[in-house]
Amino acid sequence: MPLSIFIDALPFNEITENYSQWFEDMQVSPLLPNIAYSSSLHWQLYCNKYPDERGVLVDWVKEPEKKLSIRVLSSILSPLDSMGNLGFLSRKVLNRIIYRKNVFANIPFKFRKYFSQKGTYLFWNKKTYEREEIFRDYVVVSQDEGHLSFETTIEKLKNSVEQKNKNIFAVFGFADALGHKCRRGEKYSQRLKPYMEVLTDVINCYRKLNPNEEILIVSDHGMSTVKVKVDLDLEQKFGKQSKKTYIAYCDTAVMCIFTENDKLKEEIESYLVTRNEGHLLDEKEREFFGTTDKKFGDIIYILKEGNVFTNNWFGKSIRKANPDGSGMHGFWPEEEAHDQMACIVLINGKSKLDRIYNYPSAHKIIKQVMSGV
Repeated sequence: MPLSIFIDALPFNEITENYSQWFEDMQVSPLLPNIAYSSSLHWQLYCNKYPDERGVLVDWVKEPEKKLSIRVLSSILSPLDSMGNLGFLSRKVLNRIIYRKNVFANIPFKFRKYFSQKGTYLFWNKKTYEREEIFRDYVVVSQDEGHLSFETTIEKLKNSVEQKNKNIFAVFGFADALGHKCRRGEKYSQRLKPYMEVLTDVINCYRKLNPNEEILIVSDHGMSTVKVKVDLDLEQKFGKQSKKTYIAYCDTAVMCIFTENDKLKEEIESYLVTRNEGHLLDEKEREFFGTTDKKFGDIIYILKEGNVFTNNWFGKSIRKANPDGSGMHGFWPEEEAHDQMACIVLINGKSKLDRIYNYPSAHKIIKQVMSGV
């Protein structure tokens, strides 16, 4: 059984362009990411648990908020929604100073009572991941658990290796953190390099102690440069949002639209297919991605690589644009979205990797290697 390492947001083309000679006996294959973000993808990749089974696609689900205080406060503050950035700033104050957690995100106050935060990250809590069979015989070292620094996490991994543990599962978030703060290119690669070099040293240490063991490195998605901010102008086309008409939950690259009006649903869908910035999921695609439950939206529309929504409900900033640019993921998965491709790296492998993987086939190879079959 191997050393298994998960690196959130490590792009396939970063490995092939800058680390093609990383290890002599290394195989690397691209992995086409699934839809949504890490709170959903980690479960899919390692546990084969999809949104329909878990009841969660993106972090917020259209289920009524249970806390009366939140519902009442949202109703009282709803007039701020129409006051430009005042609503946004008030939510920032509530999240960061009053509640000290992401209670409101950037959801308009008038809709907040209809939504609940359900996203659970697989590697944030030992009680969560230890229930999953795939990790049962592993020593788990997770940067996500306790939001540790890279330095602390790599030291814990090094100690575990030196204690001669063979079955180690390590989780790192450095590539995701770096990627959101910098566009893809030379500067991104330069910032990533020191982390990769430190990780290389630990892997080599493991190999010396366990020369016959496989080493598996997997990412859930790549990272793409944000190029265009998109406004679909839904309210100009279909009127103001309301519970009686439609509600468009707008995440960074994912839009979930809820409506009980079949005619309006058809009209919105007909409009969205004319827009070339994104992709409208059909029923077959929703079945493949395990998102058939209508609480994820009567309509799901996902932007293509490089596009993000101008005013989204997950988070927003009114700061000046970062001169180094920014990166994002969660775009519509397609092989043409090169920077978005994740990777599977197998070192000292007992079998040959396929040319390309999707999530179902990736889970099979992960399970195969981690179980030592």
